[in-house]
Amino acid sequence: MFKKQLGVGLYSLAGVYGTKDLAEVEKMLLQARELGVRYFDVADQYGPAEDFLGRVLKPYRSDLLFASKVGITPAGGRDCSYEYIQNVCRQSLKRLSTDYLDLYQVHFHDPNTPVEETVQSLEKLKKDGLIREYGLGHLPYEVVCKYLQVGDPRTLLLEISLVASRSYEKYRDLCSNGELELIAMGAAGRGLLTGKVMPGVEFEPQDIRNMDPLFHRSLSRSALRILAKVQEIALQYQKTPVQVALNWVLSLPKVSVVLMGPSSRLHLEENLGALGWEITQETREELECFLKQENKRALAERREDIKDILKNPLPEEKKKAFADIVYVLDGLVEMGRAEEKEIIPFFQKALSWYRGVGEDELSPDFLQELREKIK
Repeated sequence: MFKKQLGVGLYSLAGVYGTKDLAEVEKMLLQARELGVRYFDVADQYGPAEDFLGRVLKPYRSDLLFASKVGITPAGGRDCSYEYIQNVCRQSLKRLSTDYLDLYQVHFHDPNTPVEETVQSLEKLKKDGLIREYGLGHLPYEVVCKYLQVGDPRTLLLEISLVASRSYEKYRDLCSNGELELIAMGAAGRGLLTGKVMPGVEFEPQDIRNMDPLFHRSLSRSALRILAKVQEIALQYQKTPVQVALNWVLSLPKVSVVLMGPSSRLHLEENLGALGWEITQETREELECFLKQENKRALAERREDIKDILKNPLPEEKKKAFADIVYVLDGLVEMGRAEEKEIIPFFQKALSWYRGVGEDELSPDFLQELREKIK
């Protein structure tokens, strides 16, 4: 469906990585088109991203690929019902100033809507010419399998990077006997693989990396070890670490698009330096052997982290306590100790507590139930 390419994602306009200079982002988008970027990714809940992209690149729409997403309500809930998808798609088209989407993706799973109903709505949009193809986003493995059984999704969006390679290993076999292609996000490790965003850095209060497990405890230490290896390879090839990181992801079998998240022309130009060269097979095998060993080490260390968090009282500072809870919840899913649907209630309860709209403190039962998950 897509040729191998780098694309631009506008998730940052949702405010998740702090404040962005919109004038500079506009210049970046125009330069991206001039430099040959053709794939642009947004979602209906990425703040002003759809309006912004539609306005800036409207004159060039016929030469570009627009991808958006559906499934998250304005209140943060999940809705993949037939009518919701029909309505939201048309709203997205209006904001993007276009008659069709090249790709429309199910952003997150809605447990209250049968997959068959969601597929029926997507197929209707395709039949009516409002979308060219549809794909899948951040869905549990078993839900992805269900979509493949009852529908014809063409893409699967995954977080794939040198510091988060296990999702690729888990899902790649689903692509082996069909036309399902992978779209990789987070290839720069949320900035870690640039060598410029280090663990311990102070982010803006609204930046999601404050709570991102990748920036905490053993995961941050593992990321630094991987970064050191990437820097070694970058020096060998006279590239920057992020160029090596993007190049590696783009070269993986079944990966068609690797999303970049630049918010400036300078970052865009550096990212595009990932194109036009190859890592040798020898270097690739060396890197993948290193990653295999590092992932084992990081997993063992994370198990100890989780045990340590759950056997001790949470930190008094709410921000640190919430970060520890997120670290545990994410780890339980990553290690296969719990399914996402089991973890969501814990996360919602902790998030309400953190935001001050729930209990003044988490009950002992909350932590005890989590302790039961790791026995």
